[in-house]
Amino acid sequence: MRVFVTGATGTVGREVCRALQARGAPQRVGARAPSSVAEAAPWCDDVVHLDLEADSIESELFRGTGSFFFMTPLIEEQVERSKRVLDAAIDGGVEHIVRLSSRSAGWDQSSALRAWHREIDDAVRTSGASWTILRPCSFFQNFIHYQAATIRSMAAIILPQDNGLIPYIDAADIGDAAASCLLDSDAHQNQTYVLTGGRAYGAKGVAAEIGRVIGTPLSYISIEEEQARDMMLQAGTPPWLVEAGLAVFAHARAGGEAEVAPALATIIGRPATTLSEFVERNADAWK
Repeated sequence: MRVFVTGATGTVGREVCRALQARGAPQRVGARAPSSVAEAAPWCDDVVHLDLEADSIESELFRGTGSFFFMTPLIEEQVERSKRVLDAAIDGGVEHIVRLSSRSAGWDQSSALRAWHREIDDAVRTSGASWTILRPCSFFQNFIHYQAATIRSMAAIILPQDNGLIPYIDAADIGDAAASCLLDSDAHQNQTYVLTGGRAYGAKGVAAEIGRVIGTPLSYISIEEEQARDMMLQAGTPPWLVEAGLAVFAHARAGGEAEVAPALATIIGRPATTLSEFVERNADAWK
């Protein structure tokens, strides 16, 4: 049976599609704009229109698919919308759900996004299907998406991380883990996995490694939380998402992010991608 994938044009979803393709697994991709999937997963010939923010979801979209990779839209109404998608998937015959959550869902600290993640995780667990919940930490890709322009213009990384450590993970490794859980549901049935890289890094160390590879020394500028908040709000980031991002760095500054979890290497059968490997592979992004 096919695997149903959402988020195929995003950072993690495209890596899930890539990993499934490498394993020869047939896929059905649900996307708001099906034409956009051509770049992310050009091999996929089964693309259907699925708007996760719609008021209703047709269960027929899921017919003939056994496993479902479920990503949550980054909107304030994500809990309500996610429950509608889950209902449609179950009605459509999905038997196993692999849900992309967040490591923050297991924290004691409160933030709106953390609470939403936990509520959606609980909805998956009680959906009637078997499930696997993946809770990754921050991505290496964040240094491309959010820092590349600053690296090119200022030769610097700017973050409110201070000396906090984070075991950043490569989204490609998450894709490999998700594919394993989708295709071998019995081995990962009703499990919640925290996914991290194999080592925790400070932002200064990340800056040094990127600088070494691209041949331009980079500095790390540690800023206060309030300054970071102002910068993100001025960039148009929704306030609830700003607070969720700041909570990660506050957790790191307090030492709560440094722990490396063992699950990733066990699931994918190899060590996690290292910082050096990631930077070497993506060096052009910062030049």
